[in-house]
Formats: sequence, C-alpha cells, structure tokens
Amino acid sequence: MLNLAIGLYFGTLSVAVSAFAVGRGTPGAAAPIMAAASLGGLLSGWLYGLRRHRTPADRQLILVTAYLTGAGLLLPLAPSPIWLGAAVVLTEAAVPPTLVLLSIRTERSVHPGVLTQAFTWNNSSSAAGSALAASLAGHLADAAGAPAAFTLAPAAGLLLLTLSLAARRQTAHPQTT
Repeated sequence: MLNLAIGLYFGTLSVAVSAFAVGRGTPGAAAPIMAAASLGGLLSGWLYGLRRHRTPADRQLILVTAYLTGAGLLLPLAPSPIWLGAAVVLTEAAVPPTLVLLSIRTERSVHPGVLTQAFTWNNSSSAAGSALAASLAGHLADAAGAPAAFTLAPAAGLLLLTLSLAARRQTAHPQTT
C-alpha cells in the first residue's frame, strides 16, 4: 500500500504539471519544470545517500512523508510556471529518500528468498497508483483546472504518511496469532 501511495504522487505530478502549463498558455514549460523536478530529486537522493542516518528508517519514512505532504500543499497555489517549478523541486526532494526507505522496509519485512518478488509487487503497486492518479488528475484538471489536479499530490502524501504511521505501529506492536 505504501508503494501504491507514492505511485499516486507520481501520476498526479506529471499530469497536473502538463495541465498547468497548457492552462497558462505555456505548454513548453512542462518539460523544464519536470526536468527541474528530476534534477532536484537526483540531488536530494545523492545528499541523502551521503549521510549515515542515526534515526531509524521507520521514523525517517514518517518524517519524509510528512515533508512530502506539507510541500505538496504548495503545488495548487502556484501562480506561475517559475513558482510551480520551485514548488515541484521542493516537493520532489522527498521522493528519493521515500523510495529508499520503502525499499529498506520491504527488505526488512520479507524473507530473503522472496525479496525479488516483493520488490516486483512494490513496483507494480507504484505503477498502479501512478495510472490511477494520472486518470484522476486528468479528470480533475479537465473539470476544475490544474490547481484541483494538484490537490491529489498532498492527498497522496497524506495517505503515505498515514500508512507509514500505521506500519510503524504494526512493527512496534506486532500482533500474535
């Protein structure tokens, strides 16, 4: 479910950025905005990987998903392509650490003999979330404009945060059957 939620963010972002650029009469702005987002994510992932983290991975996941949710709230407020580009870069900075932490969580929670299968399920869940969100974002953008489509990004972040909190509680207090 965590990977489905990050997929919801991915699917929302690309469609909403395109709708924003087209809606502002600057369709060519979508590609540079997405390129800036990707570069921001690359830098974020590199910086995250440089550090040794003392904070447990489950707590890091909660922090980074809270950041993704909060930063995502900036997206629907964007008045211009430059402002949107900055907001997207800030939001996208949460994605690489989130993906790393989701992989760590998967690796710690499944038997090594099925790890490849678990990662395949994660990727499939992310792709399903992306497809679902792209459709929803497209419908929202058509019906109410790009800002409405962008509201799905913090909603995806909030879902991810909620699931991260629930997963942490489940790990801290496993049920016995």
